[in-house]
Amino acid sequence: MTTPDTTIPPFLDRRPFVGTFTILSSYKNCPHQMQRRYLVKDQPYVESPEMKWGNEVHSAFEYRIGSRKPLPENMMQWEQFAAPFDGLTPLVEQKLGINDQGRAVGFWDGSVWFRGKNDITVLNGTTAYLNDIKTGKSSYEDPFELATNAMLLHAKNPHLTKIVGSYTWLKENRVGQLYDLSDTRATWVEVCRLMGEILERKKTGQFEKTKSGLCGYCSVEDCEHWYKARSK
Repeated sequence: MTTPDTTIPPFLDRRPFVGTFTILSSYKNCPHQMQRRYLVKDQPYVESPEMKWGNEVHSAFEYRIGSRKPLPENMMQWEQFAAPFDGLTPLVEQKLGINDQGRAVGFWDGSVWFRGKNDITVLNGTTAYLNDIKTGKSSYEDPFELATNAMLLHAKNPHLTKIVGSYTWLKENRVGQLYDLSDTRATWVEVCRLMGEILERKKTGQFEKTKSGLCGYCSVEDCEHWYKARSK
């Protein structure tokens, strides 16, 4: 098998690198996977059945909570997670971005450095609540995702003094624990650290391969750690 050339073409390397929680999560799991997916970009996007279902669910909740459109018949069992937002003025699928100084900019702005999208946001004075709808397993719960969302929200709404958030795990029919996300400064420092590491590695092209239980689901099939996970 021919070893792929993971050198980033000069014309691509000049494009600004915009971070997201997904990119940082991929980097922490396996730097090589992140490089191939988001820097070299030689991994084709393939929407799995699970991803397709997740997108359909998010779209249904967006219309239910944002426009009061009833959930589809095959999702009505989750009405209990949408009804509590009735009577409020929640923001749904809010796209947010910040520049490299941590200041709010548009999601697609030319100076955007980090961006994200909040599923459900409720603002009440100086307090905010974030909720992230999940169709997967709660064993992968990572409050850092909520924390980055809170950081983006705080940049746009600097008057906020208290931000909390939780995940809704539809498969388990429950809302997860409530996290205090108010320390957005600490989140900013961690995001800067990870983004800095990635940008330094871009200069050398050194992104090590990390073996884990997720290798069987990775799209980088030419890696020596890759294996095809058995369907359950």
